[in-house]
Parts: sequence; C-alpha cells; structure tokens
Amino acid sequence: MVIRKEHALALRHLWKLAKENQLANLSDIDEQVREELDFAGLITYPDPLHIKLTYGGLQLAELLEKLYELKKYTITEQVSEEEEHEYKGLATPEEWDDEWRWIGSEVIALLDSAWRAGQVGPLGRDVLMERGFARIVRDKASKKEKWQLTEIGEQVLKIYNSITPRIEIDSELAEVIRKTPIGPAPSSQLPTGSHEEHLLENMRLIAYSVPQSDIFAFTALGQAVKKALTTGGFGSGVVLSEDLMISLWELVDGKEITDEALVALMELGYIDDSKELLPAGEWLLEAYRLWKEGSRKEVWTFSIEEEEVVVLKTIAELWNKYEENPRDNIPTFEHIRREMIDKKVKEYKRLVERYGRKLKEMPEKYRQIASRFMEAKDLARWYDENFNLWAVLYSLESFELVKSEVNEEGKDVYYITDIGKQVLDDQARNMRDISSTGVKAITMCRKTFSAPNKEWFDIAVDEKLIGTSEPTHSGLMYARLAETITRMPFLTKYGMMIFKAIPEKGVTVDEIYEMFEKEIGREKVRWVLEKLEARHLIEILPDGNIVETEAGKKMDMALSGVPTSIGFPLNPLIVRLLQALREVGTLYVKEHKVRILPRNIEKAIKLSGLSPETFKKMFKVAELAGWVGKSSITSAGLWLLEAVELMQPREELIGLVHEVYPQEGVQTPA
Repeated sequence: MVIRKEHALALRHLWKLAKENQLANLSDIDEQVREELDFAGLITYPDPLHIKLTYGGLQLAELLEKLYELKKYTITEQVSEEEEHEYKGLATPEEWDDEWRWIGSEVIALLDSAWRAGQVGPLGRDVLMERGFARIVRDKASKKEKWQLTEIGEQVLKIYNSITPRIEIDSELAEVIRKTPIGPAPSSQLPTGSHEEHLLENMRLIAYSVPQSDIFAFTALGQAVKKALTTGGFGSGVVLSEDLMISLWELVDGKEITDEALVALMELGYIDDSKELLPAGEWLLEAYRLWKEGSRKEVWTFSIEEEEVVVLKTIAELWNKYEENPRDNIPTFEHIRREMIDKKVKEYKRLVERYGRKLKEMPEKYRQIASRFMEAKDLARWYDENFNLWAVLYSLESFELVKSEVNEEGKDVYYITDIGKQVLDDQARNMRDISSTGVKAITMCRKTFSAPNKEWFDIAVDEKLIGTSEPTHSGLMYARLAETITRMPFLTKYGMMIFKAIPEKGVTVDEIYEMFEKEIGREKVRWVLEKLEARHLIEILPDGNIVETEAGKKMDMALSGVPTSIGFPLNPLIVRLLQALREVGTLYVKEHKVRILPRNIEKAIKLSGLSPETFKKMFKVAELAGWVGKSSITSAGLWLLEAVELMQPREELIGLVHEVYPQEGVQTPA
C-alpha cells in the first residue's frame, strides 16, 4: 500500500463525496492514481462510470482527516512544544512533498514491529512520529520516556492487514517483473516512484527496507509471481490475475471451469494440452495460496562461527583418517580435543612469529589469547582455559550439523550429518562466519512487507550470502537449512543470563548491549543474540526491538528454576535424555508430569543414543535444573520439550530455496 500526495488528495475527494452519499466520476481521479488505489484495495467500481471507497479505503481516509484536524488543533491552540511532540498531527496533502510517502511497505513494517514489541523501536521513532503514528509517553515516577504507537497507528496496521490486494498483471507489467532482480538489492535497481513500481508494491509483490527504503526485495507472493512469469505467462493482455489463479485452483481441485479459462491457462503456459500442471502453473498455485492465506508469520534463520567450522572440519578429517586406516582414532571428545590443541598451538605460534613484539597490532580477538600463549608452560591447559570445545560441539549438534552417538565400544562418537557435510562443502571454498542476521536478510523476505535494512543487507553481502541483486547459491543453501533443520536448544552461562534479561516484549538491542557489554564484551553479546535468534528463541525486529518467539516464552517457563551456577544449563544431550524418558514414561495430564518406571531406564538410555555414563551425567544436570525428579519428568521438563517443538517450523514453507534445493541431503552447487 502506497499513499503519497496524489493518493491522499484522491482519498480526501472520495471521502467528501462519500459523506454526501455521492459517487465519484472516473474523470475525477487521474487514471494511474485510480489504478494504484484499486490494486491496493482502497477503491472499487460500483458501475463502469463511477468509483467509491471500499470499507478499508473509507477507514483510511477518515484517519487522514483526524490527523489533519489534529495538526490544525496544535497550531490554533498554540499548545506547548512538549504536547505537540507527543501528539503530532499531519499537514493537509496540498502541503506534502511530491515524493513523500505517508504509507509504504517500510512504514507498515515499522508499525508491525512496534505493535509486536509493545513499543516503537529506535529506527521507527522519527518515521512514525512524522506520520502521526507514534507518541512519547512519560512515566512521571521514573521520569523515563517510552515511544508507543498512537491509536491511529494501530488502526492503520489493522486496515492494512484486513485488506486483500487485487492482483492483475498485463504483458507490459510482466516484462517489468521479469527484468527486475528478485532481491534483496539496492532500491536504485528499481524504477522507484514510477507507476509500475507503485502497482507492484500495492499488490504486495515487493517491499522496502526500514527506515528509508534503501533496499527492496520481492515478497513471498512476489517471488511466486515472478517465478510463474519467468517460466510462463507469455502472451498479450492480462497474463496473470485473480481469475486465472482461481480457475487453475478449481481445475486442480477437480472442478469444471469454462472453456475460455481452460484455453487461457493453456495459451499462457500454466497447463499443457492434457490439463497437467506446467512449472509456471505450479508457481501460480503457490501464488494463489499466498494471496488467499497470507505469507509466513515467522522468520527462520541459521548461524555458525568460524571456530565451529574448524571443529566440524577436524571431525571430518578424523573420519577420513579412520576410513583410510581403522587403527587411527575415531572422533571422540578426547581425540577431537587433541587435534584442536595441535591446530591452535600451530595457529598462535604463527601469529606470534608474525607480529613479534608488535602484539598491540594483532586483531583484538587474538591478542589476549596470544599473550597468554607466550607465557604458557602447559599448552593443553592453555587451550582448555581459552577455548571451550564442549560449547562448540553442543552448538554444532544444536543445529543438526553433528550427532553424538554411542558406538559398539560404548564410547560417545561424533558423526557429521548430511547437513554438516553441506556446510563443510560451502566453507571449503570460503571459511567464514555465517550470522543469523545475514541469513535472515534472505529468509525475512518471505513475509508480506519485509526487506532487510541496509546494515543487515551489507552483512549478508560481506558473508557472500547475497550478490549484487539476489541471494548467492551459498545464501540460498543457508536459507534452506534455516527452514529445514531440526533445532535443539543450547545455552551457555552467559547465554542464559542474556536470555533471561529479554522479556516477551519491551526491550531493544541497544538496551541489551548496555546491560552486558562491560561484563561480557560487545562481540560476545552480539553472538549470544545471533545464536538465540538462530535457535528461534528470540526475533530481532527491523526497528531494533527484540521480542521472544512462542518457543522463547515457553523456554522462559522451563528455565525459571534453573540455578545460575550451572556452566551449560541447557544442551542438546539433555533434550535427548528428556525425549527418551518421555517415550518410555507415562504422562499424567492433571499433574503435568511424566512418570518413569525404574525398569524402563535402560530402554531410555538406548533410545537417547547416549552412553550410560553420559546419560547418567546429563540426568544429574537435568535434576539440578529441575527438569527431572528421581523417577519423573517435571512440569518444567515438559515445558522444555514443548519449547523444543516450537523451535521447529509449523507452517508450510515453500519458496525459491526449496525449488533450488528440492531434496534432502542436497549437494551444494559449485
């Protein structure tokens, strides 16, 4: 939905006529403006010669009138500067700049973020205040200011969500769509401000980034439409419309459709002569589903640090050696640790030799550890004190990159999954950090009005996930992993501290840095937030707010009684233990507990895939955390398992990355 000066003037004219129960003539409104308002779902045609506002259009026009009156009041009454700042109105459209957008996808994204977080985030304050959508609330007791949506701001978001856009694409607009990159890409690659661009945005096929529309991307609906028109839809006149989508849906559903509709679907390449779906038809059906049901509600992402890649690579090297010579060591914890000590000693020896006495010139993340290396007498102890191998292994397992299983000798051995192999293939070409933010810059575009802001886009470009105008093969692979892996929770001591400090809503990223930066360090805080988001416990919104996901809310309940003294209060092995115990136990619904008979413990150990020693160790940790009793899973333990279920996608995830990588265990493209 795009509302600029010309649209606001048209809405005001139509509103005044509606108040007098009159209809507007077609000639009253410029043809292009009329078409743009029509596609946005704000006007309708009661007959071929007249137009009027839809219910949503009437509501929006009335809100504009309220803002005009509010601006008039603040001027004539000469209220204080403070009050005017709190309740800012809007100048009449005659005074607007020609290029200024009262509403656009970037404004809707800011409204949505503020509504979800219960407050307006840092990036949304100026933009929403200027439009009459935000105000400052001052707490007299604490003397603190809080930015909140105005009632009008909330109503605009409700109107937007209640409207279904109209879809109609002719051959000329289809060519624009085919030539436009899928994004995310700089907005300079679009004919910004043009009639065609307004039509695409009003049909919700493209969206812009907050706060200043620097980046654009095709939405989930837009991606489906673009793919349909890339593989079909070649013809004259209307080549994709609501009627065509409905006809195709009815045909696939076994219903009779008109001969005219059947011929059109064949000529446009959506079906063949046997009425079977062609690739363009498959995408047209997906477009219909998104148009009717709406796009995704949740954003899924993924992350891995370079240090984790090194450990993953080390496990692969140990298996390669073992396959060549079974006498070599298999990847147990101790064997992996031994290899990592050797690698880290060589790495820091090279660093010290390179920088010599100029240690201050060394990158900060290496400097302190290098200093300790130079003084170390016991290098194994130096490694253990500066690197946490357990944390890395737990993290890898939490993203389904490795799986620890007990072998025939009763030892816990680390195996690389098919997903882990895909990551190794990609990292072999360019070893680097992959952040949640970078992956999210791709996956967030699957929503209705989301595009990554400039900072997120730049991160994705730096990580080689996005090229000049669309995701790279690497980016599409990580996006697919984000939407298909089985996540497991993992929290370090610092991770739990930060997670517990994040409420369901009402906190910003900047506030979390302020709380923990001095104690933990900015880089560590950043990676804790990255991992929490990649595990789907929090979502960092485009305006700088943080909210808990449904999984995060349930996890809060599970962690409420966990002592802060536990080093790794939650890891994948504990979850596997709980899942195995639930499998062999009996659920008592009223008590919200699972009771386990002692004779079933041996069965649970086998189901967990853990060695008896590891199972016993994890049971003690789970008991200390309050997730299990002597012979039961407690309510907190069940909440934890419920949180794990919520960490996995529950909605149908179809899109570009699933076409590029349609099968399990795919090979990463070269």
